[in-house]
Amino acid sequence: MDQTKKDRLPNPRDTAGSISKMVFWWVIPLMRLGYKRPLASDDLYRVQKRDASQLLGDRMQKCWDAEVLKSKEKGRKASYVKALARCFGWEYGRVGLLAAFEECVLRIGQPLCLGGMIRYFNGEKGYTELHGWLFCTGVVMGSLLYIFSHHPFFFGIQHSGMQIRVASCSMIYRKALRLSKAALGKTTVGQLVNLLSNDVNRFDTSIIFLHYLWIGPLQTMIVLGILWKEIGPSCLAGIMLLILFVPLQSWMGQVFSRLRLATAHRTDERVRIMNEIINAMRVIKMYTWEKPFTALIEKARKSEIDVVMKTNYYRAVNMSLFFTSSKVIVFLALLTYVLTGNVLTAEKVFVTTSLINNVRLVMTLFFPFGIAMGSETLISCQRLQDFLEMEELEDTNRVQKSNLRPKLKDCGVTVSGLSAKWSEATEENTLTNVTCSVKAGELLAVIGPVGSGKGSLLHAILGELPAKAGSISVRGKVAYASQEPWVFSGTVKQNILFGQEFNEKRYNEVIRVCALEQDLEQLPERDLTMVGERGVALSGGQKARVNLARAVYYDADIYLLDDPLSAVDTHVGRHLFDQCIVDHLKHKVRILVTHQLQYLKPASQILVLKEGHTEAIGNYNQLVNSGIDFASLLSSGQDDETSSPSKQNNIKAEKKNGIVSSLQESDKFDSSVSLHRRVRTLSNSINNTLSGSTSSLHDSLTKENILTISGVHLSDSNGSLNENCQDTPRNTKKLKDTDDNANNDQSEKEKPDSEIRSQGSVKGEVYVKYCRAGGSWCLIIILFTMNVATQVLFSGTDYWLSFWANGEQIRGRLMISGNDTEFHYSNNDSSFSYEDAPVPKGYLDTMTNVYVYSGMIAGLFFLSLGRTILFFVMCMTSSRTLHNRMFKSVIRVPIKFFDTHPVGQILNRFTKDLGQVDEMLPITIFDVVTILLNFLGIIVVIASINIWVIVPTVLLGVIFVFLRRFYLCTARDVKRLEGITRSPVFSHLSASLQGLTTIRAFEAQQIFNDDFDKHQDLHSSAWFLFLCTTRWFGICLDWISCIYIGVVTFSFMGTKGTLGGDIGLAISSAMMLSGMFQWGVRQSAEVENQMTSVERVLEYSQLEPEAPLETDESKKPKDTWPENGKILFDDVSLQYVEDNPPVLKNLNFCIKGKEKIGIVGRTGAGKSSMITSLFRLTEPSGSIFIDDVNVQELGLHDVRGNISIIPQDPTLFSGTMRRNLDPFDQYTDEQLWKALEEVQLKDAVSDLEGGLEAKMSEGGMNLSVGQRQLVCLARAILRHNKVLVLDEATANVDPRTDGLIQQTIRTKFENCTVLTIAHRLHTIMDSDRVMVLEAGEIEEFDEPHILLKNAASRFTMLVQQTGRSATEQLREIAKKAYLARHPSVSEVQNKESEMNVNDDPENQRTHVTESNSQEDTNIPDCVISDQRVSTESTKL
Repeated sequence: MDQTKKDRLPNPRDTAGSISKMVFWWVIPLMRLGYKRPLASDDLYRVQKRDASQLLGDRMQKCWDAEVLKSKEKGRKASYVKALARCFGWEYGRVGLLAAFEECVLRIGQPLCLGGMIRYFNGEKGYTELHGWLFCTGVVMGSLLYIFSHHPFFFGIQHSGMQIRVASCSMIYRKALRLSKAALGKTTVGQLVNLLSNDVNRFDTSIIFLHYLWIGPLQTMIVLGILWKEIGPSCLAGIMLLILFVPLQSWMGQVFSRLRLATAHRTDERVRIMNEIINAMRVIKMYTWEKPFTALIEKARKSEIDVVMKTNYYRAVNMSLFFTSSKVIVFLALLTYVLTGNVLTAEKVFVTTSLINNVRLVMTLFFPFGIAMGSETLISCQRLQDFLEMEELEDTNRVQKSNLRPKLKDCGVTVSGLSAKWSEATEENTLTNVTCSVKAGELLAVIGPVGSGKGSLLHAILGELPAKAGSISVRGKVAYASQEPWVFSGTVKQNILFGQEFNEKRYNEVIRVCALEQDLEQLPERDLTMVGERGVALSGGQKARVNLARAVYYDADIYLLDDPLSAVDTHVGRHLFDQCIVDHLKHKVRILVTHQLQYLKPASQILVLKEGHTEAIGNYNQLVNSGIDFASLLSSGQDDETSSPSKQNNIKAEKKNGIVSSLQESDKFDSSVSLHRRVRTLSNSINNTLSGSTSSLHDSLTKENILTISGVHLSDSNGSLNENCQDTPRNTKKLKDTDDNANNDQSEKEKPDSEIRSQGSVKGEVYVKYCRAGGSWCLIIILFTMNVATQVLFSGTDYWLSFWANGEQIRGRLMISGNDTEFHYSNNDSSFSYEDAPVPKGYLDTMTNVYVYSGMIAGLFFLSLGRTILFFVMCMTSSRTLHNRMFKSVIRVPIKFFDTHPVGQILNRFTKDLGQVDEMLPITIFDVVTILLNFLGIIVVIASINIWVIVPTVLLGVIFVFLRRFYLCTARDVKRLEGITRSPVFSHLSASLQGLTTIRAFEAQQIFNDDFDKHQDLHSSAWFLFLCTTRWFGICLDWISCIYIGVVTFSFMGTKGTLGGDIGLAISSAMMLSGMFQWGVRQSAEVENQMTSVERVLEYSQLEPEAPLETDESKKPKDTWPENGKILFDDVSLQYVEDNPPVLKNLNFCIKGKEKIGIVGRTGAGKSSMITSLFRLTEPSGSIFIDDVNVQELGLHDVRGNISIIPQDPTLFSGTMRRNLDPFDQYTDEQLWKALEEVQLKDAVSDLEGGLEAKMSEGGMNLSVGQRQLVCLARAILRHNKVLVLDEATANVDPRTDGLIQQTIRTKFENCTVLTIAHRLHTIMDSDRVMVLEAGEIEEFDEPHILLKNAASRFTMLVQQTGRSATEQLREIAKKAYLARHPSVSEVQNKESEMNVNDDPENQRTHVTESNSQEDTNIPDCVISDQRVSTESTKL
């Protein structure tokens, strides 16, 4: 059923040899391919069997079930952590031994070999040249063995993390499909997406550091023992300070956690507002609300940035402390050593420095990070555990179903004494003592007012609503068509087949009876057209018919149809009822929920529900004879809200006057998370190289890029390449659309909602724009100067330490030679007084060295702090500026942009991309700048000792640059594919939850499970390749680094007379340089990829805006315009896409001031497009005049602000009722209350807590559809414009609300021009004129009564399709309205006119229209226009 079913290339790792696996040679063919051309999803390999989502899900499910069983036996609560340990513990634990070997053997052995080298070069007794070669070899072997321990460890740990994540995701999805409705009411789609993203992604990052919880203390004990031997008790001064850094870092971690939480809440709020704005952009533009929403989002953004900036201040202090901590710790240890009268030698300086740096790295970074991430992972596990323990559908299901499918004649549904309610929290039952029975061939129609329990009855039969009493027996296979049409992202054909085998004959018959033939002809690729996210490619009526076709195609015995006829036009509804429900399904068991009276007569039985009770049951005649008034039954409701919680937020709360009085309670899963919740993937790098450490951290954080000292949040598996660059344009404006999940039929065709992939590298101007957005050139120069000064001090401290050690060594030699005493520097008991020792020429005494070194460290700290703060302030300023520019650009872009770009893609810029610009990018840029400066500083230091070392350094740089280019070509594409393949996982979960009732009704859970596993496997394939290419790159760089260290180290064996301090400085710098340089290569790639987020933000900042909002002063109309509301369309056409045929074709008509016009036509006729043209949401060709003013010459706010609209989908925003009515604060409380009173909402709003200040939930979901329509009507009353548009405003409300809206419009807008687009013909039968549209052209345009006189008119055909009784009623309404408008017309004249018309039907419309139009001689242009229209209609 899904697009991911294509066979993929076999995974070459399955057939690779042991050595190839170890050094990742098997990825080289892919690297070459990526170097030659961009990679596509077809290049991804098949996932390895051990990583398959289904297998891992089964493994984890088995362990979880065992844990639940074991916990019940022991009487304790089940633990998800224990289940994980049972499932993956051994695989995870064994790779930790490699980390222990690396940290406790290699990281300690290498400095000791360096110390031996220094002793050899110092000429100490007993050290021969062999010792020198052996110690040199030891230094090089440390780097070599590091390759074979570090990379297997990191790959193993990341692979385990991936498996745990995939298994957990599979568990979550399987559980979601089993949740009961009550459990679903306690969570939201957004919170489940959060579980599937933020929570499970902890496993990708946090488990890396857990091993350091035991490795850190072990390494500290070993180093303490070695240092005690080297420098005695003096080492305790440094070690104690080092240990004090551990609680400091832990405290900092808590601070960052709190700030992260605060940031997340503010980000969620901003994203929630953005989500509302994007979803309601059409309404915002039509109401001219751009400015208040811009102010609102800027306020939310400022609140968010304030917390991020506070985080950055802490981050700057912490980074500065970390930057200088190694210097301070080493300084304290060596100062104590010197002041206690010991000889300071180069060996002791560099051995102590290297060992302390290694311990400091693990204990002040990895250890506290392991604690912090471990605790956060435990919280995530607890959240997963709470979710897995939620109530399942099977636990509450009391429906009796037959195991074997019976013969059709034996099928049926029997409901006996059913009582049920959705939530135990409510006192009243949703259904009480309901009894009914339906057999094969029978049609049960269920009617009743809103909230009477019609939909709940169907849910009870499906087993979704738990029965508290009574019984339900279902005999046969069930199909279900939901009230709210549900389609998933796929083709129309896939949505109809729904996993069933294709039968052409049955399929074509279903297409016919569901009235989809003409619609499929209009779609670009017929039934292979992609419906897009939430079915955006289809109209509401088309979605309803596809939804119905899915049920009809399903070979079922029992059909549960939840009001499928309300969303379609009257004639389409009649076709569906007659051809599909009555004829095609005549032998089946049918239960139809409806509130349309014309469909009741053919029903075998009619069940009348009221407040959950059975009011009556029987056939049509029985109920009529019993005196039941159907119309009053259907009109007694006040809203159109189903009592099922399957609505968006599953709200089930007590109502007061038809309004929900309480918001849904917040649940245990952080209720602030929205569906498009930002998945924060914030990562950072570390300046370990800057603090004198070896390449340990640079590589150990290769892909995790994590830094607790900077407080960065690791909530996602973000690597060193940006996961969100999938739809970024790079060197060219042309964006390459790739649908990585497209089926074979669609793979070469563009999809409007597919993710966009970019190619190439980021332009230099993007970097310049980012810097300039953060501050002036003056600030940039100051920052550059401070960075250079900081680096001079940093390199200076290293050089000064070497200078000091050399001075002390020479001083010691002078003193010994003066005393003629033999002295061995390796003995720790060789303490003597320096006071009388001479100071060598060119060197300083001990205390002067101490003072200079202290001053340099203090200066380093404050300069580092200053430059870091300034840097982050500039980055935040840039981020704020870029966001504001992007938002102002997006809110001014034409509405077509939002029709062609899914909400998720737009939100992606405001969430993931902006999140990277906020937090990830500054850290990475800071890292690269600092590494670059440090690299230059080290080159200068090494060159001052041995100028020839520059030769291999240059060679190393050339090779690194080539490797970077070769690696990036593939890695960039792999990471982009990883980001793209991740999106369908979330989309599939979201779509599944929205259609959960349908999926379970069709028993399609396994199909959707399989599809989810395929989506996961595709993402796992990309993620696995990302891990492997990263490891390959790391191994290549480490091999080259190892060779470089060997060259530098062994080069000193050929030189004599070099001081030990110089050798120690050069070799430790070489070791540091290679590690740092490879990290710099990776980070430079990371900067480029993170800059794609800036590029994406800049792209949305330069969107072409629609016309100006304000009119030029020279063309500005009078303040009283429009005074009459006359509308003239002169040759108006409209195209949404340039190459596509126009949807409106040369419209010419005139609407007189104060006229009431009805607009009808089947789906796709162009009704809403006409409104789009009037509001200039899409600019039409031709001219539109309102009161003789060409609206195309006015500003958009002047046009839209003078036209009121009640839209088809009423939109409310979270916030207060006042803000929803009056966002500009233009009206008084008295005016607001009066407007609410006129739409009969005053009492309902008064009963709410806060009245006008009552809080509305997201999308206004705590109001019914009808009440939201009334709020929109209140908005129109407040604005009181001369032109009012109703765009199918009553399509989804019950008859009573419809009548209320129509009556209010007749009274309040009597002197206004009203355009009404309607499905329900009775709402426009009393209009002054009716316009009939077909395929973008006006078929007919005249008074309803006149049009109905022509039996051949299209309008007459539409009326006749409502049924005989309804037709007579509609004709009577039209006639009364006609006579009321023309009181001078006598009945005799009317009869004569009728006879003339029947005699000459061809000329009827022209004759009547002309004579009628000429009654008003004051508006000649309307006469001309009407004549033109009428003549064209006659020709047609």
